[in-house]
Amino acid sequence: MSELQFCKQFLSALDSRPIKLSSDHIADPRQYQPGVSFTLPRLPHPPHPARPNPRPSQSTTATSQQDATTTPSTINITLSPMKPTSPTVPVPNITPSTTSIFDLKQAYSTASSIPAAKIKILWKKKPAQDSKTVAEVVGQDIEGGNVEFSVMVLGGATASAAAPAAVPSPPAVAPGEAEKGLAAGVPAVQGPNGKEVVATQEFWDDLRGFVIQRIRNEEEGSRLAGVFKAAWEKDR
Repeated sequence: MSELQFCKQFLSALDSRPIKLSSDHIADPRQYQPGVSFTLPRLPHPPHPARPNPRPSQSTTATSQQDATTTPSTINITLSPMKPTSPTVPVPNITPSTTSIFDLKQAYSTASSIPAAKIKILWKKKPAQDSKTVAEVVGQDIEGGNVEFSVMVLGGATASAAAPAAVPSPPAVAPGEAEKGLAAGVPAVQGPNGKEVVATQEFWDDLRGFVIQRIRNEEEGSRLAGVFKAAWEKDR
């Protein structure tokens, strides 16, 4: 039989069959040719071996050893002002991984009597975020355990010229009823308190710094402090 005759017979056999199967087509499974079933072998017990712990690469080990040798556990920080009118404040023996930039700002504020809101800590002439730690800002730029930050004072705030001289304490005397606040007509609390303290800008600056230090995000901390202040002003 030639190829041409075979093709003609094959095509004629196909013409007698439908081009597409109907929607109600049913095939008899008994007419299927039996096939060979494949069964996977049983897995040993336990079914899966324990995954071995990955070994650190030589580069990772060398980097960690280098960081351990180059980054000291404690460092000495010097806060140098950009203007000579402000004092230079040393902050010795701090842990760079746990000390934040806000902590340095508070230390400079305590030593110079300048409000923390008027202080900016700079690293390489760029402002450092209050929420970051010293290790995150400085990185590997620690030479001999001594680091110097620049301090910029905002709003014309000035440091106190000198610390007040020590005054000898008077001899101990038992307080009277008036000093205890028990006398008639004498208020128990002296000085600003309550809403008077909340209405001051220093209170909101301290609250903003506390929130930033807790959540370690300057932008979100400022936003939350603004939300607290707006809610208080609305309900005062």
